[in-house]
Amino acid sequence: MSDWGVLFLLFLIIMTILSLTNILVMKISGKNKKKRIWSGIFCILLTPVVFFLTGLSVSPFDPYGFGTGMLMMIYGAFFALNGIGIIVTGLFLE
Repeated sequence: MSDWGVLFLLFLIIMTILSLTNILVMKISGKNKKKRIWSGIFCILLTPVVFFLTGLSVSPFDPYGFGTGMLMMIYGAFFALNGIGIIVTGLFLE
């Protein structure tokens, strides 16, 4: 598989997992403002777990570490920004 194909597949997997996280948060919190804010805080607190699980799952494919580290940083940042977005939507929810 070409480099662009792998990059597209990786991007697709990251967006799918983030979408499933958002769907789960919206199903659990509903229209409740406090539950949505707590769900966003929980997503931010799960960021280190996601960071290390990404590293453990990708490191067999890149044993020297630079690509794995970059992937861990990108995916952790996306997950943290997702949590911040959930908190912001919870703050402005009526």
